[in-house]
Amino acid sequence: MLKTQETVKNQDHLAVDAIRELLDGVPGVEIQSIGDDRKISLQYGFGGVIGFSHDRNDYMLVIETKSSGAPRFVRSGVLQLESNTRRFQQSSDAGAGRRLIPILVSPYLSPDSRNICVENNTAYLDLVGNARIVFDNVYIERSVAEKPAAETRSLRSVFTPKAAAILRVLLSEPDRPWRVAELSAKTGVSFGHVSNVRKALLEREWAETRKDGIVLAKPARVLDAWRGHYRASDSKTILGYTHLHGTEFEKQLRGVLNSDPSRPRAIFSKHSAARWLAPFGRTATQSFYVDEPGIEAVKDALALAPAGRGANVVLQVPTDECLFDDPSEPAPGVLCTSPVVTYLDLWNGTGRDREAAEHLAGKFFPWLR
Repeated sequence: MLKTQETVKNQDHLAVDAIRELLDGVPGVEIQSIGDDRKISLQYGFGGVIGFSHDRNDYMLVIETKSSGAPRFVRSGVLQLESNTRRFQQSSDAGAGRRLIPILVSPYLSPDSRNICVENNTAYLDLVGNARIVFDNVYIERSVAEKPAAETRSLRSVFTPKAAAILRVLLSEPDRPWRVAELSAKTGVSFGHVSNVRKALLEREWAETRKDGIVLAKPARVLDAWRGHYRASDSKTILGYTHLHGTEFEKQLRGVLNSDPSRPRAIFSKHSAARWLAPFGRTATQSFYVDEPGIEAVKDALALAPAGRGANVVLQVPTDECLFDDPSEPAPGVLCTSPVVTYLDLWNGTGRDREAAEHLAGKFFPWLR
């Protein structure tokens, strides 16, 4: 308990120092007290208070600190701060004529967390440099692109291969509630890992709980964040050339395309998948995800010859075998990467690839606007 109290105390001191530094740069602001009203802080649950004057008006910043700036914690912090501020304002301790400004401080506040503060008329500041305080004719708003390394790692952990398998299921039916056991059975991912992903989604308010499971409340935010952190699976690439095309090409692949691990696996990917899922233009190159046995199966079916320049077939052997687990079958015997994987692969390609991704999103992800 002592360690926890000491940590909270340090956070409060950092918050007060950061706010003071911000106010020092505002012309006409005269700081009258910094954290002197320890009794007020303790009695009303504030992390600290800062009294100052500006343009002959008196103000007091009342501070709430949060060790985590995830939206779920920020929302609860804003509500707690609102309640504490109201209680303080109704007391004789507030002082006549002094305006209270609630402010939430955290090591890092994401854009979603900052929006929560704005929507609730709460000032905010994080230790990375993002800030917003409004009073009198003073309007301070500062936004920085930098993210702490810990925040970046935390976000990337939501999109690891195992986590991605869970997200693909959730995105395929964003309105459907899922229990942990159902997601585990559907994806083959352990209960513990599913629970961790569930927790991360809830903390970011990308999902919400219902009596029959969790539902993606903000599928667009999930996919938008994912495409920004997407890393295609490491893969071995084999280039080849086939003289087959059109119906003959497709005929030779019937029975070869497969996602069952008991047989050689091969599925259409990228533009080749998009051509079946949501046609957009034409491309001369056919792309596949295959496993090692699948290499020979496709080579034999297409009479594939080695090629450097002029290759019209690309085989990729991904290290992430989860990509084979939820293929789409837009036509009998035609297996493609799922719409989510196809979208992410294309979005992170060239400008023309991104256009194809947006076209595919119009069909499968109408909520992505």
